[in-house]
Amino acid sequence: MKTIITILLVAISTTVFSSKYEETMKTNIDKLYQLHTSAELQALANQFERIGNAEQDKWLPNYYAAYCFIRSTFFDEMDDDTKQAQLDKAQALVDQLMKTNDDESEIYALQALLYQIRITDISKGAKYSMKAADAIKQAERLNPENPRVYYLRGSNTFHTPKFFGGGAEKAKPDLAKAAEMFESAKQTNPLMPTWGNIHNEQLLSQCEEQAE
Repeated sequence: MKTIITILLVAISTTVFSSKYEETMKTNIDKLYQLHTSAELQALANQFERIGNAEQDKWLPNYYAAYCFIRSTFFDEMDDDTKQAQLDKAQALVDQLMKTNDDESEIYALQALLYQIRITDISKGAKYSMKAADAIKQAERLNPENPRVYYLRGSNTFHTPKFFGGGAEKAKPDLAKAAEMFESAKQTNPLMPTWGNIHNEQLLSQCEEQAE
């Protein structure tokens, strides 16, 4: 009887902790897309890291912590050294994730985004564009149904000069494919990544304007 009660208590406790984890993650993920300052996003990254430290068998908390550090560079005026320092924090988390979850497409997609954001001047273009392309290939190999694969590839091509094989015309097919996939994507897990759609639409719109 005692054994049965113990098993029941463990099961109930596990369910409660799981529910609390999902609720906290969902709240923080929703908040992520409402924040528009670097300081707020860095603070949220720290919250995700704390969840990751408590839930070491789960990869999404540190994934979102890394994404927060990357996203923090989108807002406010930030000099290049500060921007690269934020990206270094994200890279450290991505490196950890790749050691334990090297079969997850979304982590390679995040790595590709990180490399793309590293390109702050022409001197960094070739190096990080190639690194991003390699990460995108890995993300596609692991999950060809991931819309961020085609968004990131299109973005990479869009920002590559025409004389290096890039430009809007070359980027448009991947961006169009990503748009279709974002539109038809079925989100079965509310904690999984959804980013990329808005910027993809913006780039696709620019491609269409340039084609006119």
